[in-house]
Amino acid sequence: MNIFITILMISSALFLSACTSMPVMNKPLDKFSSTNFTKKELKNTKGRSDDLALILTFSGGGTRAAALSYGVLEKLKNTSVYFDGKNRRLLDEIDLISSVSGGSFTSAYYGLFGDEIFKSFESKFLKKKIQTELLKLWLLNPKNWVKLVPAVFGRSDLVAQYYSEKIFNKKTFADLRKDAPQLVINATDLSVGKGFAFTPYYFSWICSDLQSFPIGRAVAASSAVPVLFSPVLLENHMGECNYSPILWASTKNKNINKRYRRALDIKKYRNNKDYAFLHLVDGGVADNLGIRSLLDMVAYHNNSMWDLLKTYGMKKTKKMVFIVVNASNPAPKHFAKYRNSPSTQEIIQSVARVQSNQFNDDTVDYLRNKFLTWQKQIKQQRCAENSTPHCSDIKFYLIEVSLNHLKAGYNDFLKDAPTSLELSDKVVDKLKASASQLLDNSSEFHTFLNELKRK
Repeated sequence: MNIFITILMISSALFLSACTSMPVMNKPLDKFSSTNFTKKELKNTKGRSDDLALILTFSGGGTRAAALSYGVLEKLKNTSVYFDGKNRRLLDEIDLISSVSGGSFTSAYYGLFGDEIFKSFESKFLKKKIQTELLKLWLLNPKNWVKLVPAVFGRSDLVAQYYSEKIFNKKTFADLRKDAPQLVINATDLSVGKGFAFTPYYFSWICSDLQSFPIGRAVAASSAVPVLFSPVLLENHMGECNYSPILWASTKNKNINKRYRRALDIKKYRNNKDYAFLHLVDGGVADNLGIRSLLDMVAYHNNSMWDLLKTYGMKKTKKMVFIVVNASNPAPKHFAKYRNSPSTQEIIQSVARVQSNQFNDDTVDYLRNKFLTWQKQIKQQRCAENSTPHCSDIKFYLIEVSLNHLKAGYNDFLKDAPTSLELSDKVVDKLKASASQLLDNSSEFHTFLNELKRK
């Protein structure tokens, strides 16, 4: 039986009334952490190359996205370059990973366990029958039937517990490696109607402590497909602490535009009367690539990439590289051969794919089109603040790793791999290998490597 139909049947039948414990909620900031959250804490102190900023985005798409993202990390681990006087793995130069839904499993696991991901992630997630495990969790455990009381303990709360215990070893954000890239795990807030990222900055807007928040629960929110899973709930603690969130941007900015104004909707969280709770669903609803939260970061700094780099202690950056991992697949076309209408399931999947692909293309183009503006900002403002022979050295790279870029006839079945949490070992292995092949076939990736060697 189809996983969507099965879960919907289960959830509609679970109306038992009983007492149960509330799910884990986000804690408010205490007095010390609320007063200590300053620009200085955002500074990048991971000891990577000052010249290179390497940013990865992992898309949604269930295990398919997680496997493709994993393959990219594996390729970067095996790619060694010589610069700044020594050999370096590109993997160790990653400064930030922004992820959505399925891609968040990979980013969170790497953020917690580092190279251990290449030993245990396949058995703990990629090649594990997660959907079967979740069905057992709902169907075969009477204790969980009682928990699933409407408005008390949602399906995503059970999923979050499973992820936390079985995949992420009950770790919280405080357990992220000290040398890990900055993680931006993205969900969507239904009330505000925009993305919400599990970062200290976003949590400061609801006066909440991210450090104590379970990683598994954040990933559950990032991958909570609407209807199939219930929203993950956060409480807005604004007003409980004497703290005003940092916002460098302003609607008075002369460069104001609709995109910029939309990013500033984050200010709505100051009104905790009307926005007392956040109902978070799959990050792909707002942005399936994890790019727009990065654009918001720039918007919060008066639309200035230079101001952002200064905040993160990256003023010496000369090469800024975006590797966008896109596991979306094209709309199926096999039913176009026949007169009979496609099934309801095929229609739903096709509509989702059409919307996702068009939105993805627009988002990637928007990112690429920002490069020229950001280059001018960095050149002008960096040289104005500190005129040196190389103050104007800055270049942007956009490297796409997309299943849509696979050569015609090569592994076509990968494009039809479902956005489920359960794939065959063969498909997982092919997805990993495809990530490496797509990077090998990327002219932009080779241009970046060659220019890095000439540095």
